Amino acid sequence: MIVSKFSELKKILKNSYSPYSKFKTAAIVVTDKGDFVGVNVENSSYPATICAERNAIFSAIANGAKKFKSLYVISSSKRKDIVPCAMCLQVMSEFFTPNIEIIFFNINGAYVKYKFSQLLPFSFNKKQLKKN
Repeated sequence: MIVSKFSELKKILKNSYSPYSKFKTAAIVVTDKGDFVGVNVENSSYPATICAERNAIFSAIANGAKKFKSLYVISSSKRKDIVPCAMCLQVMSEFFTPNIEIIFFNINGAYVKYKFSQLLPFSFNKKQLKKN
């Protein structure tokens, strides 16, 4: 399964639009409604940029996904220590359970696995919004 996701991610990575950072990313989120993909799409106005992880998650939501099972991410980097940005982690906290597995590949296929709770052990989420 991991090898097939790497191959799929590598193909999707070509669709990344990253003329400014040159840091390409692609993601596949596995859900109850199937797999959904995303790539990073940059903009000259940097805040208008969207990361691959959020792109995939939002696509899943738009297609009716309710249960998230895992997330696979690749970057164009050779580094093995790439993790999502804080904005992506915040979005994940809305939809992911603590034990969802997140697998990060570098461009050469080396990967690391984390549980979501390892990447964001504390988060602001809907529980904080409930009235006491």
